Amino acid sequence: MTKRPSRTRTLSLATFLVTFRVTLLALLTPVAGFAGAVLDADNDLVPDQFDSCVNHANGPNQASNQIDTDLDGYGDRCDPDVDQSCSVTALDFGSWLVCFGSYCTEADFDNSGTVTAIDFGVFLSFFGQPPGPSGLACADCTIRVDQGGVPCLP
Repeated sequence: MTKRPSRTRTLSLATFLVTFRVTLLALLTPVAGFAGAVLDADNDLVPDQFDSCVNHANGPNQASNQIDTDLDGYGDRCDPDVDQSCSVTALDFGSWLVCFGSYCTEADFDNSGTVTAIDFGVFLSFFGQPPGPSGLACADCTIRVDQGGVPCLP
């Protein structure tokens, strides 16, 4: 039986330190910079580019999971503009008031099934402002699907 000579490899201390440093830097470098980060401003588990309501959570953990009753590209949670005027006004309040306490999808901004004081809070937070913002490229507050407009779908 012939014995094979053992091969041992010795690294100098300098080589070891350089290898260690390069390995450590590779492990600590953020990968998101290379792969591209997924933005989700409201942390609702829906990436902003597909989110119908970018600044207000309306993802799978909320009842208003991307629901857009009027199909204008703005989720109900950030679209109390009931009359599609591109601004939340007293006219929208009238629509909300008529629906208060009942099942009325156009004024149920939290999609709870009933128009409540919570929906009024959403209305107040948008009063005098446009709906949104939405991450959908097709979002348009003037879309009237009930009058033949093309719906904005993710």
